[in-house]
Amino acid sequence: MYHELTVWSRGIIMDKEARDVSSCVAATARSLGYHAENVSDYVDDPDRTNCLVRRYARLGDEPIQDRFVYENPHPDWVVLVEETIIKAVDFLRGTRPGTGVLVVNSARDPEYLMRFLPDHMVGKLAKLVVVDAVRLAEQRARSPWMFVRDLSELAFDRMSTEGAVERLAIGMGIAAPLIGALVSETGVLPVDAVAGHVADRDAMLRGAEDHRVLVPGTAPRSAAV
Repeated sequence: MYHELTVWSRGIIMDKEARDVSSCVAATARSLGYHAENVSDYVDDPDRTNCLVRRYARLGDEPIQDRFVYENPHPDWVVLVEETIIKAVDFLRGTRPGTGVLVVNSARDPEYLMRFLPDHMVGKLAKLVVVDAVRLAEQRARSPWMFVRDLSELAFDRMSTEGAVERLAIGMGIAAPLIGALVSETGVLPVDAVAGHVADRDAMLRGAEDHRVLVPGTAPRSAAV
């Protein structure tokens, strides 16, 4: 067993959400006895507001090879923290045909989002998973998104760089439902085991139970857990 997770997000205002997804997946894998890594984007990370950034995790039952190759060469699990990234970049580059599980944070129908993928990307998908993480996350003030939180919290997020202790709870806000949908549809890590590493367990379980799935060439379905 071996999987590569790449989480695409936007710099500064959504970086913690991406970091939390990869961190919780890697932490759970380690707790279950798998080999796992969780790294930041050293390839082209501009660390500027709204610029595309990535977070990576790898897990397997054998020691991870090429530990210092930071960019995932063959991601089969891909998460988009916000929906417009679906038409921004080839996030399935390196994904082998028919293996990709793509999780998108969106309130839109999976069929609509699939229209933005060219044929060569559709051919790499095993399934498209759409979860309305904003609706399912615990609301804070008007919204669970980072950029409406208190600026002091955003400052704590910026201090939680790789190698430092996280200053805020891991797996809050929209990260929690995204993690739930991902682990539910990949089926490798037990949902309950992952929930033990997520700060907002309830929101994560809502994501595991409330998302929509489209397998290319078939009718969409709703999750039934």
